[in-house]
Amino acid sequence: MAAATSNPATTHRFLGDVAQHVRGLSVEQWGESRAVEMVGRDRTFLELLGKIVKVAPHSGPVLVIGESGSGKEALAQALYLLGPRRGRPFVSVNCPQYQDGHLTVSELFGHRKGSFTGAVADRKGCFDTADRGVIFLDEIADLHMSAQVMLLRALASGECQPLGADSTHSVNVRVIAATNRPLDKLMVAQEFRHDLFFRLRYFLLTVPPLRQRGEDWLVLLSYFLGKLHAEHGVDKTFSSASLDILSKYDWPGNVRQLISVATMGYAMAEGDLIEPHHFQEQIDSRGLSEDETDEDLYHRVAVGREDFWEIVYKPFLDRDLNRNQLRAMIKRGLFETQNSYRDLLERLHIPQASYQKFMDFLRHHRLKP
Repeated sequence: MAAATSNPATTHRFLGDVAQHVRGLSVEQWGESRAVEMVGRDRTFLELLGKIVKVAPHSGPVLVIGESGSGKEALAQALYLLGPRRGRPFVSVNCPQYQDGHLTVSELFGHRKGSFTGAVADRKGCFDTADRGVIFLDEIADLHMSAQVMLLRALASGECQPLGADSTHSVNVRVIAATNRPLDKLMVAQEFRHDLFFRLRYFLLTVPPLRQRGEDWLVLLSYFLGKLHAEHGVDKTFSSASLDILSKYDWPGNVRQLISVATMGYAMAEGDLIEPHHFQEQIDSRGLSEDETDEDLYHRVAVGREDFWEIVYKPFLDRDLNRNQLRAMIKRGLFETQNSYRDLLERLHIPQASYQKFMDFLRHHRLKP
């Protein structure tokens, strides 16, 4: 592929070709259902795409910063697909999923039989699985402190040590880490290691939120509507009233939310025009203030008796809810139970047998008010 030039029009065409190339490589590697979509025309997006092209050939760690839903994993996949490790393993790890230190270290670096309760056999970790390839550590800010130490060693020496093992072994892995949290504040609070931060940010890439990408929301909306048309054979468009509402929206859920709006609107519209009431639910819940969203969450669990683990725990791990929302929800419940966590469990219709799981969840993710 020819190199980009200083001519803006030529550069834009080149980066558009890069985005199409990434998509084609992803389909070739993982299939159409996992196509990597790098869509946009705004200057901030194109600048980021240009940085991806420059960083991809290197092997140093990459730290990706951006809001939830802005496309951090797609960026990591693009770096992998455009780099020399394409065709080798690409392993994705959701760091908040592992709350116990032993389990976190085991997931990343493996363990030896008997190294902790439940370790009934030797187990290979994600770093070994990703050897000669790329490992993507999503939401790195939530990585357990004991695993941070092990990760620092792996980055510094290229070696990892399974839990319970007496020796280390070499691994050849490019690390791409991502977070939507301010690591500078976490370092001050001693919740994230300074030395690990500087090891990870060999290359630093920032993904702009959708509200800072000009008219890209409209480009993305048109693109995903086109995909729905191709899949279902029916051409639908957003009405003028719908576009007027969406043009004033700040997209707190970023690209992920926009895809939900396009999909819901397309599904609900019986004719060829998508009106505001067809997708209103998708922007109401996200567009509310955090206090209103917290109130709604609490009401659904405490009054509506919906399952906490399904509508709070899982969406949080999937990054569809943020830490401030959950802290406010817990604070509201503790106010009603006079700071009793056991009474809070009863208020949220969580069995007392799950008390330790609940408390570990709050403690690990720093959700206590």
